[in-house]
Amino acid sequence: MNFYAFSGLLNGLAATASGLIIYAKNPRNSKHQAYALYCLAASIWGYGYCAWQISSTHDLALFFARLLMAGAIFLPPAYLWHVLTLLDDVEANRWLIRLGWGASLVYFCANFTSYFVADVHPVGDFPFWPKPGPFFHPYLLGFGLSTTYGTWLLYQGARTRTGTERSRFYLLTIGSVIAYVGGMTTFPLWYGIEIPPNGTILLTVYTSAVAYTLLRYRFMDLDTAVERGITGSLLLALVAFPAYPILLLGQSLYFGQINIAYSFVELSVLLILVLGASSLKREAKTLITKSLFKERYNRHETVVQFSKSLVSILELKDLTATIVESICPTLGLQWGVLYLRSSSSQDYRPASSFGKSTTNLPILYLNKTPTLLEMWRQGTSCFVITELELSTINSDSEAVVAQLAHIGAEVCLPLVNRTRLLGFCVFGPNTKSGGGYTTQDLDLLTTLSQEASVALDNALLYEELKRSQSLVRRTDRLRSLETMAGGLAHEIRNPLTSIKAFVDLAPERKDDEQFLVRFSKVVKEDVLRIERLTREILDYAKPMEPFLKEEDLNDIVESCLYTLRIRPSHELIVVETDLAHGLPKVFADRQQLKQVFLNLLFNAVEAMLPEGGVLTVRTRKIGSGLAQDWVQLDIQDTGKGINPEDVEHIFDPFFTTKHLSQEHEGTGLGLAIAHQIIQEHRGSIEVQSVSGGGTTFLVNLPSSPAPASVSLTRSVSPKPE
Repeated sequence: MNFYAFSGLLNGLAATASGLIIYAKNPRNSKHQAYALYCLAASIWGYGYCAWQISSTHDLALFFARLLMAGAIFLPPAYLWHVLTLLDDVEANRWLIRLGWGASLVYFCANFTSYFVADVHPVGDFPFWPKPGPFFHPYLLGFGLSTTYGTWLLYQGARTRTGTERSRFYLLTIGSVIAYVGGMTTFPLWYGIEIPPNGTILLTVYTSAVAYTLLRYRFMDLDTAVERGITGSLLLALVAFPAYPILLLGQSLYFGQINIAYSFVELSVLLILVLGASSLKREAKTLITKSLFKERYNRHETVVQFSKSLVSILELKDLTATIVESICPTLGLQWGVLYLRSSSSQDYRPASSFGKSTTNLPILYLNKTPTLLEMWRQGTSCFVITELELSTINSDSEAVVAQLAHIGAEVCLPLVNRTRLLGFCVFGPNTKSGGGYTTQDLDLLTTLSQEASVALDNALLYEELKRSQSLVRRTDRLRSLETMAGGLAHEIRNPLTSIKAFVDLAPERKDDEQFLVRFSKVVKEDVLRIERLTREILDYAKPMEPFLKEEDLNDIVESCLYTLRIRPSHELIVVETDLAHGLPKVFADRQQLKQVFLNLLFNAVEAMLPEGGVLTVRTRKIGSGLAQDWVQLDIQDTGKGINPEDVEHIFDPFFTTKHLSQEHEGTGLGLAIAHQIIQEHRGSIEVQSVSGGGTTFLVNLPSSPAPASVSLTRSVSPKPE
């Protein structure tokens, strides 16, 4: 095999490997599909080039020359499609891609006739070099234009991008130039220009560069490329260069001469082994472990998959279920139950199970068994129930172990983090090993318990955080009720006065039909007024679990304004409303939104006292640049405004400007809670204020459940329709 045959083989192998790896990485990705097609054309050309170079007869050489050109014919359109997918610019240039594929199909039909490759004949040192037919000339022109245009597109892509994206496209541009300048050395001999095709081997440069950039999640920058290049050069200098002369000496001693082609193959193999040593070692280790030590490999995979399944779960109920549902099927356990420590006492209760009902399972009181509790708190291993029964422990501990043995438990797995026994798992028979547990099973369970304990501790902390947030919100709601209390008595006293008057006068004027009709209507209206007021207060005050459903934003705002108007200070405030009709409904918790709106309304009123002012409340539909509609609530006051240095801290917990409040000192939690509630509704809250010129709060909410990709803290710029 001569150098040219070897270069064709190397190009074919590189293109095949790169194409298969990239396509297998993500078969549905259009970038990967286009690159795989490009590699397919390049590999046909490479293998055909190799076979043509080693052909010994005229007919065989002609066949392989036409075969390699079958791959080369489709390189230009495949390359253009590949470049345009990288640039995400396929739609604008679809006509060009179709033109390229159409021309290639015409050339392909002519390829196996004398119209494309007319014949093969001796040229220079090559006994069978192709002779161009009439279709070859426009093909070569199109090849040059396509590769030049594609490389220019990559260069333009690099200029318009920044950071690592720019480095990525510069790398591809350089690789494209090297590959196609080298590849073009094939064509002069077609026209009798004796320039040897020594550059064909460089086609591998571009396929390798693209494969690297597509496989990396963070694309390589130039500094990294230089660093790795220096590292590779040092490795070659230390290993390959001293070894190669020894190989040449061995060749000379064994064969009596040094063959240039064979020596080149030796050098290439040595370079591949040196540069790929790390990867080869890693893959070989995985293959050997998987084949000869399958059990150890499976245990490792079990730990990895178990960790992945737990890492993103914070909800305690989901986590406990995932733990037992992951362990039992993987290890072939008949059943499993996870016990958690009760938050209100020292007992441990079943939290989740697999393959066994928790209905009749016992509650375990480990606080009465200090010996057993201390043993499990060590968390160094799992415990076999039969071994616990035989060990020397006190009577209380024996009772707990007996309860576990009674339900058929074989193994107990403590879940310990920082010497705290968060809970434990008990498992039934192992169906894979005839009911018993091997040493490997127990070791694997111990390893899994460490992962589960950390995840469980995080979930418990998250539950505690949610309870704390709920308590803080409850406190803020009670604070709002305190604010409403003064106006509540005043608002109820007026209708009670009219009702009392009617009751006093009714016996005396029972025959006055006009009086009875008129006062009955007034009394009925006053009763309805009191009913609505008490209903609003009770609904707001009672603790409720968050309940999301479609709500009318205007209806919630009207309810809050009604509550606002019962305050005595309302007489000093002019309320102007502009509630848009036909607003899309929002997917929200009504009481939580009322808490936010009342907080903002009360703050606005307090900012305008004692002088008074104008409170403007607007709702409208806005465009957010997303597929769904958004709605906006504006609450604007004419108060003193907020100092510019305070605006950026307005939503910080415990930050308050009410140090000399008209009614009571502020806690600094109201706006922080409002901000958090709106974030949890996938919305945003903004503030616009001018010192001495009033303040406007803008609340933006999606009209339906926001997609998962939308950030919770996304700020939406109002675009009124």
